[in-house]
Amino acid sequence: MGPPVVIRFSMRDLPPKKDGASSMWRKAAELGRLKALRREASRAMGGRPLLTGRVELTIEVYADEKAGDLDNLITGVCDGLQAAHPLTPIDESEWLDVPREARPHRAIVFADDSVIAAIHATRKAPADGQPRYEVSVVGQ
Repeated sequence: MGPPVVIRFSMRDLPPKKDGASSMWRKAAELGRLKALRREASRAMGGRPLLTGRVELTIEVYADEKAGDLDNLITGVCDGLQAAHPLTPIDESEWLDVPREARPHRAIVFADDSVIAAIHATRKAPADGQPRYEVSVVGQ
């Protein structure tokens, strides 16, 4: 086994939020954030193979409580880094502005978030009032 792979990226917005029983992949309010997450994660992966084995995820969210529950924001990131469930109806025309490797049917960082062995998450007040988040993924 080689050295661990570390993927890091930052976003100037809130993470996509998984909230309730309906899929975030179909919520208009989450679509822009989900696209941005997948574009940036794909860029950060730089063509590397998907991470397998033990994966650790660190997320720092800079936003107040009005942004939503921290666990919903974490789940949005976790689900957004893998492919959408194959039974999720996706309107492909809404994803034409996203590179193929970042579209919903493709896993970006890991095939399934079940490989995540540890999650470290914090929410902090943004110093400038603008929401943002930072993601670090370590794995093999």
